[in-house]
Amino acid sequence: MSAPAREAAGLNAVARDCARRLDALLARPPRHADDWSLAWNSNCPCELCGSLSEFLASPTRRTLEWPLAKERRRHIHGRLDSAALPVAHETRRQGRPYTLVLTKTQELFIRERQNRDRATADRAWLASAWT
Repeated sequence: MSAPAREAAGLNAVARDCARRLDALLARPPRHADDWSLAWNSNCPCELCGSLSEFLASPTRRTLEWPLAKERRRHIHGRLDSAALPVAHETRRQGRPYTLVLTKTQELFIRERQNRDRATADRAWLASAWT
């Protein structure tokens, strides 16, 4: 497609916006090896999700052992699964109530690295294809 046709179709504006977004992502410093924080917007006002948000946002806490009744565990399981967060969750079936054990996984760092690598490659392609 010719440059005038791209401009007329609005593709140059899209390319500029993509470049701006990729540049902003790449300008952020890489995650530190000891930063276990996870950004998560629950959209659920319950106190359980508030507590979960606090755990996820913590850069130092990697594990949470949380005694919860069955329906409360189910709610947290569902929230974690629907958000596809890099958090392992299992139920320790000892005592009452059972304990939900949450553990942030290395997948957090793998995803971060993959996202940065993809953004770098996309930005390089954009620079070569839209100059």
